Amino acid sequence: MTLRKCFGIASLSTLLAFSATVSAQQPSGSQQPQGWMWGFGVAASQDVYTDFDNRIVPIPIIGYTGERLRVYGPFVGYQLFQQDGFTLDAQLVPVFAGYEEDDSAVFTGMEDRDFSYAAGIGLNYNTGGWVYSLSTNADILGKFDGYQASVRVGKQFRIDQFMIEPSIGVNYQDSNYVDYYYGVRPEEATATRSEYNGDSAVNTEVRIAVSTRQFFNGMTRLELGATFFDDSISDSPLTDDDTSLSAMLVYTRFF
Repeated sequence: MTLRKCFGIASLSTLLAFSATVSAQQPSGSQQPQGWMWGFGVAASQDVYTDFDNRIVPIPIIGYTGERLRVYGPFVGYQLFQQDGFTLDAQLVPVFAGYEEDDSAVFTGMEDRDFSYAAGIGLNYNTGGWVYSLSTNADILGKFDGYQASVRVGKQFRIDQFMIEPSIGVNYQDSNYVDYYYGVRPEEATATRSEYNGDSAVNTEVRIAVSTRQFFNGMTRLELGATFFDDSISDSPLTDDDTSLSAMLVYTRFF
Protein backbone atom coordinates (compact mmCIF):
# COMPACT_ATOMS: atom_id res chain seq x y z
CA MET A 1 0.00 0.00 0.00
CA THR A 2 1.48 3.37 -0.98
CA LEU A 3 2.03 6.25 1.44
CA ARG A 4 -0.68 8.22 -0.36
CA LYS A 5 -3.23 5.44 0.13
CA CYS A 6 -2.37 5.04 3.81
CA PHE A 7 -2.56 8.67 4.81
CA GLY A 8 -4.93 10.10 2.26
CA ILE A 9 -7.92 8.26 3.65
CA ALA A 10 -6.93 8.98 7.23
CA SER A 11 -7.63 12.71 7.03
CA LEU A 12 -4.53 13.46 9.09
CA SER A 13 -5.30 17.14 9.14
CA THR A 14 -7.35 16.15 12.17
CA LEU A 15 -4.07 15.63 14.01
CA LEU A 16 -3.61 19.39 13.94
CA ALA A 17 -7.04 19.73 15.51
CA PHE A 18 -5.94 17.05 17.96
CA SER A 19 -3.09 19.35 19.03
CA ALA A 20 -5.59 22.05 19.94
CA THR A 21 -7.63 19.50 21.91
CA VAL A 22 -4.57 18.51 23.96
CA SER A 23 -4.14 22.14 24.96
CA ALA A 24 -7.84 22.74 25.52
CA GLN A 25 -8.05 19.92 28.04
CA GLN A 26 -5.35 21.31 30.28
CA PRO A 27 -6.65 22.84 33.52
CA SER A 28 -6.90 26.61 33.50
CA GLY A 29 -3.54 28.22 34.26
CA SER A 30 -1.54 25.02 33.81
CA GLN A 31 1.40 24.71 31.47
CA GLN A 32 0.63 23.13 28.14
CA PRO A 33 2.47 19.83 27.59
CA GLN A 34 5.56 20.05 25.43
CA GLY A 35 8.01 17.54 24.01
CA TRP A 36 8.01 14.46 21.82
CA MET A 37 4.98 12.25 21.55
CA TRP A 38 4.26 8.86 20.06
CA GLY A 39 1.08 7.04 19.28
CA PHE A 40 -0.95 4.96 16.90
CA GLY A 41 -4.37 4.97 15.33
CA VAL A 42 -6.69 3.32 12.89
CA ALA A 43 -8.68 5.02 10.13
CA ALA A 44 -11.52 3.91 7.92
CA SER A 45 -12.80 5.86 4.95
CA GLN A 46 -14.67 5.77 1.67
CA ASP A 47 -13.63 7.47 -1.54
CA VAL A 48 -15.87 8.90 -4.24
CA TYR A 49 -13.75 7.51 -7.09
CA THR A 50 -15.59 4.70 -8.90
CA ASP A 51 -14.75 1.21 -7.57
CA PHE A 52 -12.12 2.66 -5.24
CA ASP A 53 -12.08 0.25 -2.30
CA ASN A 54 -12.98 1.33 1.22
CA ARG A 55 -9.97 0.91 3.48
CA ILE A 56 -9.09 0.34 7.12
CA VAL A 57 -5.56 1.55 7.72
CA PRO A 58 -3.25 1.52 10.79
CA ILE A 59 -1.51 4.85 11.50
CA PRO A 60 1.83 5.16 13.35
CA ILE A 61 2.28 8.61 14.90
CA ILE A 62 5.37 10.53 15.96
CA GLY A 63 5.25 14.21 16.80
CA TYR A 64 6.67 17.14 18.70
CA THR A 65 5.00 20.04 20.49
CA GLY A 66 7.08 23.03 21.54
CA GLU A 67 6.35 26.58 22.61
CA ARG A 68 5.78 27.60 19.00
CA LEU A 69 6.67 24.61 16.81
CA ARG A 70 4.33 21.64 16.28
CA VAL A 71 5.26 18.63 14.14
CA TYR A 72 2.94 15.68 13.45
CA GLY A 73 4.64 13.49 10.90
CA PRO A 74 4.59 15.49 7.64
CA PHE A 75 2.44 18.27 9.17
CA VAL A 76 4.40 21.26 10.47
CA GLY A 77 3.01 24.35 12.18
CA TYR A 78 4.83 27.35 13.63
CA GLN A 79 2.98 29.88 15.76
CA LEU A 80 3.48 33.43 14.51
CA PHE A 81 1.07 35.23 16.84
CA GLN A 82 -1.08 34.55 19.90
CA GLN A 83 -3.27 36.97 21.82
CA ASP A 84 -6.76 37.06 23.37
CA GLY A 85 -7.78 33.67 21.96
CA PHE A 86 -6.33 34.33 18.50
CA THR A 87 -3.49 32.25 17.08
CA LEU A 88 -1.86 32.61 13.67
CA ASP A 89 0.30 29.77 12.36
CA ALA A 90 2.50 29.22 9.35
CA GLN A 91 1.88 25.70 8.07
CA LEU A 92 3.37 23.04 5.83
CA VAL A 93 0.82 20.36 4.98
CA PRO A 94 0.81 17.33 2.69
CA VAL A 95 -1.92 17.00 0.06
CA PHE A 96 -2.62 13.26 0.14
CA ALA A 97 -4.87 13.05 -2.88
CA GLY A 98 -4.76 11.34 -6.24
CA TYR A 99 -4.48 7.79 -7.50
CA GLU A 100 -2.44 5.28 -9.46
CA GLU A 101 -3.65 3.67 -12.66
CA ASP A 102 -4.11 0.25 -11.02
CA ASP A 103 -6.21 1.60 -8.12
CA SER A 104 -9.42 1.17 -10.14
CA ALA A 105 -10.52 0.12 -13.63
CA VAL A 106 -11.87 3.64 -14.16
CA PHE A 107 -8.25 4.92 -14.29
CA THR A 108 -7.07 2.49 -16.98
CA GLY A 109 -5.02 4.38 -19.54
CA MET A 110 -4.72 7.49 -17.38
CA GLU A 111 -1.60 9.06 -15.94
CA ASP A 112 -1.16 8.82 -12.18
CA ARG A 113 -2.16 11.83 -10.12
CA ASP A 114 0.45 12.50 -7.43
CA PHE A 115 0.16 13.77 -3.90
CA SER A 116 1.85 17.07 -3.17
CA TYR A 117 2.96 19.43 -0.41
CA ALA A 118 1.49 22.82 0.37
CA ALA A 119 2.41 25.91 2.38
CA GLY A 120 -0.01 28.34 3.94
CA ILE A 121 -1.37 29.95 7.07
CA GLY A 122 -4.01 29.07 9.63
CA LEU A 123 -5.95 31.44 11.88
CA ASN A 124 -7.81 30.16 14.94
CA TYR A 125 -10.00 31.88 17.50
CA ASN A 126 -11.20 30.25 20.73
CA THR A 127 -13.83 31.87 22.93
CA GLY A 128 -16.39 30.47 25.34
CA GLY A 129 -15.89 26.92 24.08
CA TRP A 130 -16.38 27.96 20.45
CA VAL A 131 -13.55 27.27 18.03
CA TYR A 132 -13.32 29.18 14.74
CA SER A 133 -10.65 28.34 12.18
CA LEU A 134 -9.62 29.65 8.78
CA SER A 135 -6.78 28.21 6.72
CA THR A 136 -5.44 28.41 3.21
CA ASN A 137 -2.52 26.73 1.45
CA ALA A 138 -1.00 26.49 -2.02
CA ASP A 139 0.86 23.72 -3.85
CA ILE A 140 4.64 24.16 -3.62
CA LEU A 141 5.71 21.07 -5.61
CA GLY A 142 4.02 22.04 -8.88
CA LYS A 143 1.76 18.99 -9.03
CA PHE A 144 -1.66 20.64 -9.33
CA ASP A 145 -0.48 24.29 -9.17
CA GLY A 146 -3.51 25.39 -7.19
CA TYR A 147 -4.71 26.19 -3.70
CA GLN A 148 -7.29 25.28 -1.09
CA ALA A 149 -9.01 27.19 1.68
CA SER A 150 -11.25 26.10 4.53
CA VAL A 151 -13.44 27.60 7.24
CA ARG A 152 -14.62 25.62 10.26
CA VAL A 153 -16.74 26.29 13.34
CA GLY A 154 -16.87 23.94 16.31
CA LYS A 155 -18.24 23.91 19.85
CA GLN A 156 -16.50 22.15 22.74
CA PHE A 157 -18.50 20.53 25.53
CA ARG A 158 -16.84 19.04 28.59
CA ILE A 159 -18.65 16.11 30.23
CA ASP A 160 -16.65 14.78 33.18
CA GLN A 161 -13.27 13.82 31.68
CA PHE A 162 -14.48 13.85 28.08
CA MET A 163 -14.34 16.68 25.54
CA ILE A 164 -16.99 16.51 22.81
CA GLU A 165 -16.65 18.76 19.77
CA PRO A 166 -19.13 18.80 16.90
CA SER A 167 -18.12 21.02 13.99
CA ILE A 168 -19.07 22.03 10.50
CA GLY A 169 -16.82 23.35 7.79
CA VAL A 170 -16.56 24.44 4.18
CA ASN A 171 -13.58 23.57 2.02
CA TYR A 172 -12.80 25.41 -1.22
CA GLN A 173 -10.63 23.77 -3.89
CA ASP A 174 -9.69 25.82 -6.92
CA SER A 175 -10.17 24.68 -10.52
CA ASN A 176 -6.53 23.57 -10.88
CA TYR A 177 -6.93 21.19 -7.93
CA VAL A 178 -10.25 19.76 -9.14
CA ASP A 179 -9.12 19.43 -12.74
CA TYR A 180 -5.90 17.67 -11.76
CA TYR A 181 -7.47 15.11 -9.41
CA TYR A 182 -10.92 14.69 -11.02
CA GLY A 183 -10.50 15.84 -14.62
CA VAL A 184 -10.00 13.69 -17.71
CA ARG A 185 -7.54 15.00 -20.27
CA PRO A 186 -8.37 14.81 -24.02
CA GLU A 187 -5.79 12.07 -24.59
CA GLU A 188 -7.30 10.07 -21.68
CA ALA A 189 -10.88 10.15 -22.96
CA THR A 190 -12.47 6.91 -24.14
CA ALA A 191 -15.88 5.74 -25.28
CA THR A 192 -16.84 5.14 -21.63
CA ARG A 193 -14.84 7.96 -20.04
CA SER A 194 -15.48 11.38 -21.53
CA GLU A 195 -13.13 14.33 -21.41
CA TYR A 196 -13.78 16.41 -18.31
CA ASN A 197 -12.46 19.81 -17.23
CA GLY A 198 -12.90 20.27 -13.50
CA ASP A 199 -14.15 23.57 -12.11
CA SER A 200 -13.59 24.92 -8.60
CA ALA A 201 -15.44 23.13 -5.79
CA VAL A 202 -16.96 24.06 -2.42
CA ASN A 203 -17.34 20.96 -0.26
CA THR A 204 -19.11 20.74 3.10
CA GLU A 205 -17.80 18.71 6.04
CA VAL A 206 -19.44 17.74 9.32
CA ARG A 207 -17.52 16.09 12.15
CA ILE A 208 -17.92 15.05 15.73
CA ALA A 209 -14.92 14.27 17.90
CA VAL A 210 -14.65 12.85 21.42
CA SER A 211 -11.37 13.21 23.31
CA THR A 212 -10.23 12.10 26.76
CA ARG A 213 -7.07 11.69 28.85
CA GLN A 214 -8.62 8.86 30.87
CA PHE A 215 -6.81 5.94 29.27
CA PHE A 216 -3.18 4.80 29.71
CA ASN A 217 -1.82 8.26 30.64
CA GLY A 218 -2.32 9.58 27.13
CA MET A 219 -4.84 11.27 24.87
CA THR A 220 -7.49 9.23 23.06
CA ARG A 221 -9.56 10.79 20.29
CA LEU A 222 -12.38 9.33 18.20
CA GLU A 223 -13.58 11.34 15.22
CA LEU A 224 -16.45 10.61 12.83
CA GLY A 225 -17.03 12.70 9.73
CA ALA A 226 -18.85 13.10 6.44
CA THR A 227 -17.86 15.15 3.39
CA PHE A 228 -20.45 16.28 0.86
CA PHE A 229 -18.77 17.04 -2.45
CA ASP A 230 -19.54 19.81 -4.91
CA ASP A 231 -21.14 18.94 -8.27
CA SER A 232 -17.89 19.75 -10.04
CA ILE A 233 -16.42 16.66 -8.33
CA SER A 234 -19.46 14.36 -8.27
CA ASP A 235 -20.12 15.06 -11.99
CA SER A 236 -16.66 13.80 -12.95
CA PRO A 237 -16.68 10.54 -14.96
CA LEU A 238 -14.16 9.25 -12.42
CA THR A 239 -16.58 9.38 -9.47
CA ASP A 240 -19.77 7.55 -8.60
CA ASP A 241 -20.85 9.27 -5.36
CA ASP A 242 -21.07 12.70 -3.79
CA THR A 243 -20.57 11.75 -0.13
CA SER A 244 -17.64 10.25 1.76
CA LEU A 245 -17.77 8.92 5.33
CA SER A 246 -14.76 8.54 7.58
CA ALA A 247 -13.78 7.47 11.08
CA MET A 248 -10.51 7.67 12.97
CA LEU A 249 -9.39 6.50 16.40
CA VAL A 250 -6.07 7.90 17.67
CA TYR A 251 -4.07 7.44 20.87
CA THR A 252 -0.97 9.53 21.71
CA ARG A 253 1.17 10.18 24.76
CA PHE A 254 4.30 12.13 25.53
CA PHE A 255 7.57 10.28 26.04
